[in-house]
Amino acid sequence: MSELLGIIAPIRKVLSNTKEDILVEVDGGHKKILELNDKRKYQIPDFQREIRWDKDNLSQLIEDIKSGPKYLGNIILTKKINEDIFLIIDGQQRMTVLTMILHALKYIHQNKIGLIEPCKLEIESFEGFTRLLENHFDISEVEKININETDMLHQYNKYHDLWTEIIKTDCIKIKEDADLFIKNLRKSTLNIIINKSDELIDGIGYFIDVNLKGRQLDTEDIFKAYLFSKDCGVDIRKEWYDLTKNAKKIESTKMKYPILKLLEHYFYCDLYNDEKYVNLVFDESFLVKNEFKTHDEHQKKYRARTHLIEVINDNTYMLNSLRKINKICELMLNIVNSSSPDSVFRSLFNCVEVKGKAVRIDSDELEVFHNLLCKILKDDKSLPKALVMKYILNLFIDPEPKNKAEYKQIYSVYLLSVLFIVFENNKSKEVFSSVLKAKYKEWNHETIKQIKSYFSVDRITDNKIITKMNQHSEEDEADYRFRCKSLATIYNFFSVENDNVILIGNLKDLKKFIYDEEVFSIEHLIIPQNKDRKILLEINGNPIEYHIAKEIYNKYVNSLFNFIFIPSVLNSELGNFWLPRKLDVLNHNEMKCLYSKLVIDSLSDLCKEMQNDILIENYKDKLDLYFSRDFKFKYVDYAKKVLSEVIDKINSGSNK
Repeated sequence: MSELLGIIAPIRKVLSNTKEDILVEVDGGHKKILELNDKRKYQIPDFQREIRWDKDNLSQLIEDIKSGPKYLGNIILTKKINEDIFLIIDGQQRMTVLTMILHALKYIHQNKIGLIEPCKLEIESFEGFTRLLENHFDISEVEKININETDMLHQYNKYHDLWTEIIKTDCIKIKEDADLFIKNLRKSTLNIIINKSDELIDGIGYFIDVNLKGRQLDTEDIFKAYLFSKDCGVDIRKEWYDLTKNAKKIESTKMKYPILKLLEHYFYCDLYNDEKYVNLVFDESFLVKNEFKTHDEHQKKYRARTHLIEVINDNTYMLNSLRKINKICELMLNIVNSSSPDSVFRSLFNCVEVKGKAVRIDSDELEVFHNLLCKILKDDKSLPKALVMKYILNLFIDPEPKNKAEYKQIYSVYLLSVLFIVFENNKSKEVFSSVLKAKYKEWNHETIKQIKSYFSVDRITDNKIITKMNQHSEEDEADYRFRCKSLATIYNFFSVENDNVILIGNLKDLKKFIYDEEVFSIEHLIIPQNKDRKILLEINGNPIEYHIAKEIYNKYVNSLFNFIFIPSVLNSELGNFWLPRKLDVLNHNEMKCLYSKLVIDSLSDLCKEMQNDILIENYKDKLDLYFSRDFKFKYVDYAKKVLSEVIDKINSGSNK
């Protein structure tokens, strides 16, 4: 049974490790409502977030106290009955930094000023913190390996930076200033709200309740609190900490896949294998969108905005899920951190024997698999990564051998990913919903079904193409190079036949196209890439420089449809010439890339328009008018033609 108590109290009483009585005025006298024992300690439970405060937060707090006694806000605690342990439910950042400040004052000034001897502060996700603080962050006084082993969320550097900042602050290190500072701190107050309870789970529940009713935490913090509230045990906590470590490793790579997206995509991929969740819909905060009944004999009902973990309510499932997600993360990291398949990657493709004979996937094809997966994972968009997750879950988590054809489903994953990347944005979840929710035997069929949906005549719209052009300035040039190369790859080498995505042409040609940047170097065709934004014209045999307006240059130079793939020698020959001259040169050379040939053939109308009526006397005015008025519409027509041809070829399976 819980008991709630709230009172404004001086900081000197709250943080001092002396016995303190908290009093309130009643009828002209004082009544003790709370007794704080001298052996008490404050504890940041492991369902709490890691330290988030930085130099600016610290400076603001110190400046506030330096200017005079202050009310420093709410601290919400849960106290276990009959124990002197207070769990910090809200306000942990402030409590931690205030405790560090008190330790710094004691360390610097010893007994030369009136100090507050601080209570012990423990951090469950960083057990070595207490020893570090007691030893003034002198790592030589503490066994480093033990500190690292107990720092579950990699917080040491953050705490060390805060400590370094504290001890070099004038009002902490200079005696006269520190004396005034500690006097102000003694008189400052906190609003202490205490929830007394016999159960740790009550504390977690109170933490969730507080943060869902106004004190907003991150979705990740709420997720972790629900996860830990189910009496989850050591194993789930360990897997969670491993996941946070993997998420930090992912942050350091080109692969952008935040922990919340990993979790969200995993549940889409895995949860619907159980029929009882067939009608479940949850949002990005893991809250059920509408009232939900389980699809089983028990028909359990849940209100809208119930947390997903409350619906699942199964520690075994959550433990297995975290283990799977960690394996997925490790494999994804292996792929993006290696330039070619290593022994770990190769060992995953364990094929079923056929008539007693071993079956292997060709080494060249494994390199292609690796490259295609890497392209999807390195793209900025997160949703296609969910397809890779589904592929990994279906084929690699269970180590049993699979048919060779099942491993080749990577081609359908890649094709749908490229189509999504070209046409959609990260909000278009409905595109992947049926694929991610599909059961093992059905998911490739659903993937093909979504691919075919792009073949409908109204899927490629002018608005989508214009949106694509407008997006590029907000994303990396490398992303557009990746995307254009991917678009060219699916045009050159893939088609859909008999409800399968198949590789057409020669596998070695595909590998060469992917890896050989001498034969297939990337050329900025329509708008040349150079710092002066110049195009070299030839008018009546005279060389002329024309400088493209900055707005036009920025919008189109790294547009998806400004690239082709040609030999590097030919690329150098084209230089910064304008499009008519480039097309003349290209038309006298054999194109080894079918996509490049398609682009060149599709540009004839745009090229003619660019050349029309350009006279040496007024070429600049003519081109200015063309780029500002007509170019956008001609470019859209050209881009739509290219995309339509790509779709038609994949759909027909013809080798044009």
